[in-house]
Amino acid sequence: MKDTHYIWTEHAIKRLKERQMSQELIVKVLSFPDRKIYKDDRTTEFEKKSDGQTITAIVKKNDQGENIIVSCWINPPFPGTKDFRLKKRYIQIRNAWGFKKVWFMLLYKIGI
Repeated sequence: MKDTHYIWTEHAIKRLKERQMSQELIVKVLSFPDRKIYKDDRTTEFEKKSDGQTITAIVKKNDQGENIIVSCWINPPFPGTKDFRLKKRYIQIRNAWGFKKVWFMLLYKIGI
């Protein structure tokens, strides 16, 4: 599937690689979304549910009316990705208390 309607930012391409997602997957989300959310800042959030995951792409129209893919993600994230580790750490922080909570927050902030 060739994408001719959208311009990919470096940020979006970087996030695809980090999140182990393909451009084809995002093109499918943009072509056949389950839901579109229009924001005041000229961005549109495209969502599609597939195999128990929600895939999201953020697209913004520039001054020339071109559709720019700003970012994309999948929730829950794929195991082994940075997003997966961060979500796991977030849950640990939420469930901890006292010194353990502070320790997990520190690890979260430094990205471990």
